[in-house]
Amino acid sequence: MRKGTIAMITARGGSKRIPRKNIRDFCGKPILAYSIEAALSSGIFDEVMVSTEDTEIAGIARQYGAAVPFLRSAETADDYATTADVLLEVFAQYKAAGREFQSACCIYPTAPFVTAEKLKHAMECLEEEGTDSVIPVTAFSFPPMRGFLLENGEARYAFPEYAPRRSQDIPPMYHDCGQFYCFRVAPFLENRQLVSVHTRAVIVPEMEVQDIDSEQDWRLAELKYRFMREKTVDAQKESDFKGGADLRRVEDSKSKVNLKNEEDTKDGSESRGRADSKIATRHCFLRKAEREDMGQLFLWANDKEVRKNSFSMAPISYEEHRNWYGNKLQEENTRIYIFCDGDLEVGALRLEFGREGAEISYSIAPEFRGKGYGQELIFQAEQEVRRWQESIPALPERTVIKAQVKPENQGSNKIFTKAGYEIYSIGYQKIL
Repeated sequence: MRKGTIAMITARGGSKRIPRKNIRDFCGKPILAYSIEAALSSGIFDEVMVSTEDTEIAGIARQYGAAVPFLRSAETADDYATTADVLLEVFAQYKAAGREFQSACCIYPTAPFVTAEKLKHAMECLEEEGTDSVIPVTAFSFPPMRGFLLENGEARYAFPEYAPRRSQDIPPMYHDCGQFYCFRVAPFLENRQLVSVHTRAVIVPEMEVQDIDSEQDWRLAELKYRFMREKTVDAQKESDFKGGADLRRVEDSKSKVNLKNEEDTKDGSESRGRADSKIATRHCFLRKAEREDMGQLFLWANDKEVRKNSFSMAPISYEEHRNWYGNKLQEENTRIYIFCDGDLEVGALRLEFGREGAEISYSIAPEFRGKGYGQELIFQAEQEVRRWQESIPALPERTVIKAQVKPENQGSNKIFTKAGYEIYSIGYQKIL
């Protein structure tokens, strides 16, 4: 623990765009709790406190272990107060109570990607000679120097000198993650700035960064957080397995999963009857995928079974997915859909159209597999292809639908066979 070190979490109650944002449930607990728990579990702060004017927020902060020695003033709780204003008030209040600090960390209350490890690393960097502050940054996904300005609906380069240069030839630029700032207190009190000429940056992957200013931002942040948590759990399981820890538990778990898979693939008439009855009560349809679906599709695409059954089995990075998805949404011959059952988002479908017909690519969300949705999705895909066929008179009357399927992908093999598809090359085809 560092002598004279404080973590300050700024959590006012007057959020306008997302009401009560700082204590809204995020993946099972108030989002404020993540910042508090990261600071406390790091073990590097003498004091972990929350600055707020809101008594409900103060109560939740104390519940998760933070101190709330005083409430924020009305002046620093309005829409115009800066982070520096809030921190200056905190230091003044502590000084009046006889406490001063040498170094500090300001953590935002909506920063679920902050971890104890990140805080410890940043505070260690702060100890380097000549450093006044440390901030986490992430690279812009596309060089801002190649950006456009819009005037009367017309686009022009903001920086024309960069127009002829390839994006990969432009030095990367970074932006503040909006998660936390570590700093020495004395220089801050003198210049009242968190970013000074002696600020060091620590780079954070884009997958672990998300501004949360809208409902769409909130949804995407939850998707990213779940994905990050799953990766951590998987890494721990792999580490336990390689180290021989709890090997029996792992093998028992595998046996149970294999037994469940065997039961699910039994072909008894009673099981088929139950499945057919359930399908009859469903309300399945396709809706066109939008940009805000990118996060959900990213998680589905990186699911273990999806990657195992893909011809390219390597995990997909968020940057790769974002670029690919943005391009696909603009392609005239590509259509991407979310497969729904009522209010449930069950899976995804992509149709790539060509001269002879279309190629199908689909996935079912993990929680909906083995429930007969695959066959219904293929039926919906065929309906879309028929509508496309009817809309283009120049196409041949007989349209071919194809799907690439690996031989070991037993689930898809059964679905396409049952739907009347014939084996061809590296998959299946059907003539409508």
